[in-house]
Amino acid sequence: MVRLMDVELEIGTCLRTRFRKELRVVDRLGEGAQGIVYSVIYNGRPMALKWYRPGSFYDRQGFIDNLYSNIISGSPTDSFLWPLDLVEVAGGGFGYVMELCPEGYVLAKELFLHPDLFPSFRRAIDACLGVVSAFRVLHYKGYCYQDVSGGNFFVDPVRGKVLICDNDNVVPVDTETGIRGTPRFMAPEIVVENSVPSVQSDRHSLAVLIFMLLCAQHPLEGVRFTRADELDPATQRRIYGTDPVFVMDPTNVTNRPDPAYPNVLKVWPYLPDHMKSIFVRAFSREALTNPSRRPKEYDWIRELTRFRSEVVNCVCGNEVFMENAKTVPCDNPTCGRQVRVALRARLADYALPFTHDMRLYRVQTCVCNPDAALDLLAWVTRANERADVLGITNMGHEPWGVSQGGSTHAVMPQQTIVAIPDMELLIKDVRVHIGRNA
Repeated sequence: MVRLMDVELEIGTCLRTRFRKELRVVDRLGEGAQGIVYSVIYNGRPMALKWYRPGSFYDRQGFIDNLYSNIISGSPTDSFLWPLDLVEVAGGGFGYVMELCPEGYVLAKELFLHPDLFPSFRRAIDACLGVVSAFRVLHYKGYCYQDVSGGNFFVDPVRGKVLICDNDNVVPVDTETGIRGTPRFMAPEIVVENSVPSVQSDRHSLAVLIFMLLCAQHPLEGVRFTRADELDPATQRRIYGTDPVFVMDPTNVTNRPDPAYPNVLKVWPYLPDHMKSIFVRAFSREALTNPSRRPKEYDWIRELTRFRSEVVNCVCGNEVFMENAKTVPCDNPTCGRQVRVALRARLADYALPFTHDMRLYRVQTCVCNPDAALDLLAWVTRANERADVLGITNMGHEPWGVSQGGSTHAVMPQQTIVAIPDMELLIKDVRVHIGRNA
């Protein structure tokens, strides 16, 4: 008999779930503050089971009821390793069943330490887009995640795909559970205990996660952190709560990155201005003290989709960031070439370098529903076997209008056309002009 005081389940233990499915414990996968995760065979399939430690909850029955409600409601998107079934035993022990994380994924916190696991900067941006897009849907459906951290996100660095775990703490907005979050990721108002987790505190935590994925450093941990005499609770409360200062704040230089920890110093000078701007906005004094001033998921998606298309490869293989398709120097010390592109794609507000793998998403062409923001509309590909001939493929579900050489014709879904200067595309009522780059 499994009892309430038992922390661990024995390998081979067989249980019956709330939905009357058979479950057998196979192996122990890991553990956290709340409980232990096991691999199990559930209804004949390999799955995972999170089994809770006794005394982990502010309101145990309320937690179970919310968990069951989330199971019934279903996952907001397939980016969440969502609870699928409950397991309860005599004496009070309980847990929930979820999908196993596939091979090839690592925790985000590993990427903070080893950003070179990403084969390209594009894949790091793809991971950020995956996280923000999933949270936009989550928030749109009325939920708050509460506990964003580097240990709750699995990332496939090769593909830039993201799976979000530990969704047992997801609750409807304005629900009090006693969960406050993970240190270093909690919003200042949560750190100082002036508020409970909310969509706005989620947004601060997401901004921290994005900064750490792209810059491999915490946005508030500058010299005030690295040179502190002691990182006692009072010091941490000041750094993250009562007096947080962004390491790259344009007006407050008291917390610049420590040269001994130079990751952000290597990346920041090369970021496009629009990415610097949204980070400064996210960690400004105003946003840190007034949660309503933080960038929303839509803001991040707009900037990140643009940023993704600004990553260009030099002939040496090094990646550079080309804002508004302007020529930039390669920062590879053994190269030093000026990197330029022959064509650029002009949208209403900015231009993109027209290069292989440039992508245009629905969010860049119109205001859209959260689940459609990252619908791929256009993709720059090789037009034929010649590497120097680029085409653009209609990845959407509707025809485009194309003006080219004085004539107008349609480009059907999945059709690719060769890109030439002075071509104009009409995509979702947005005109995209393909022109020679100055």
